[in-house]
Amino acid sequence: MVEKKLVALGLICVVLSVGVFGAVMVLNQKDNEMQIKTNQISGLENEKLTLETQVSTLQSEKLTLETQVSTLQANISSLQSETTSLNNEKTALETQVSNLQTEATTLENEKNTLETQVSTLQANVSSLQSETTSLNNEKTALETQVSNLQTEAITLENEKSTLENQVSTLQANVSSLQSETTSLNNEKTALETQVSNLQSEVTSLENEVIQSFNLGYAEGETEGYQLGYDEGYLQGVEDGPESGWYIMDPTYDEAIAFINSDETDENEYTPDYVCYDFTADFNSNAFQMRYRCGFVYIEFTDSAHAIVCFNTTDRGLIYIEPQNDEIVTLTIGQTYLGYIIVDFDIIW
Repeated sequence: MVEKKLVALGLICVVLSVGVFGAVMVLNQKDNEMQIKTNQISGLENEKLTLETQVSTLQSEKLTLETQVSTLQANISSLQSETTSLNNEKTALETQVSNLQTEATTLENEKNTLETQVSTLQANVSSLQSETTSLNNEKTALETQVSNLQTEAITLENEKSTLENQVSTLQANVSSLQSETTSLNNEKTALETQVSNLQSEVTSLENEVIQSFNLGYAEGETEGYQLGYDEGYLQGVEDGPESGWYIMDPTYDEAIAFINSDETDENEYTPDYVCYDFTADFNSNAFQMRYRCGFVYIEFTDSAHAIVCFNTTDRGLIYIEPQNDEIVTLTIGQTYLGYIIVDFDIIW
């Protein structure tokens, strides 16, 4: 029983020891914390004093700055007033500058115009001075002429009296001549009428003679050509088999080739070398190439014409104008070379 109490007592002592030690440890920790806080408080108080000093300084500076701000605000207000005034003055000056620039431009233009006018006036003055000199010279010459004319006027006045007497005499003569002129004019008109009638008759007779000559020439040449051709053809028929010479109708291509190679069209048409001569030469050249070529006699209302033709073996009859080598068409009643075709014949 006693042992249990001793054990319990020991345990209580141990617990109390542990509690006391823990309490001591807690107190030591609290003291340390209190010391730290005391130190912190001391530092804060020092900082507080420093801050209070700074605040006092700042308050002094604030008062100074407020005074300066007040002064600056007053200055700013004054400057704003001055700035507004200056801006207004600036605007007014800019307006004046703009107006002055406009006036300067206008004045510059007017200056240029005036300089041009001055140049023109100077040229005019120079020209007028030359004209004045010339006019003065002319004036002097005219004054001399006036003096001479006055002298001549006196002379002419005297001559006038003489001429008036002559005019009276001439007027009497003119009256007589006018009567004679009227009579001569009547005779002239009658003669002109007779001459006009005679000229018309001569023209008509000349036309009739020319037409008769052309028609007779054409008919005579055609008959002569036909006669000579017939005789030559017959002789050729007789001599042809013995000599081995013969003529034939060409093909269309052969006819065209011959037309292009023949030079008859290069001959010049003259009063002595006419259409019948062109036809005869073309025909003769074709005969030399052994081509049968026809002589085409064209009869117009009051004249005649001659061309040639080939009776091609593949395209039939073609007509050629030997003066220009053109292939032409002939139809009775139609025009050829500006004349109406009355009739045409082919002589082979």
